[in-house]
Amino acid sequence: MDIELNTILVALMFVTILSMGIGNILGAMAEDFHHSPTGRRSRLHVAWISLILLVHFNIFWNTKALLEVTEWTFAGFLIAIAGPVLLFLATSILLNRAPSDDANEQENLFVQLSGRFFAVFALLQIWIVAAGFAMTGSFVDNDVTNVVFLLLAVLLAIVKSDRVQLIGLVTAWGLGLASFAISWMNSKP
Repeated sequence: MDIELNTILVALMFVTILSMGIGNILGAMAEDFHHSPTGRRSRLHVAWISLILLVHFNIFWNTKALLEVTEWTFAGFLIAIAGPVLLFLATSILLNRAPSDDANEQENLFVQLSGRFFAVFALLQIWIVAAGFAMTGSFVDNDVTNVVFLLLAVLLAIVKSDRVQLIGLVTAWGLGLASFAISWMNSKP
């Protein structure tokens, strides 16, 4: 299988950006293990960070689809890279810490970040569906979960209620696990 240099370069950039996001998450989580109990992120915040790590792995798996593209244009490159860039931006927003280790500030931090995080996360879902359609010419099995993720992200960006955020988190984890299962099933020979 001969792979063009442009394809390798696009895949390399795709993987590099995703790897940077994964490294940032792992570094932030390691730092959290070293903080005192009062300076730790809220459980909701940590659960979203953990889910975003899984999203990185799920998108990382789709690198193989890039290798099937026979000819790249600059516009195609920008479209392909937009997803990892959006995911990196969402991750960077999510990994912010409160300026002090005050427990109340850490608890409220996720609420402060959530509007920006969920807006970028919603854009990521649009990219996933659009890029998948552009590459395959049709919708794929995971697109239903991505559309629900999109609607959920918009809702969570708007509604700051603790109860809605918790229900949204549980729903997001269910969607994330469903997406993983679909990817796993589709990867079997």
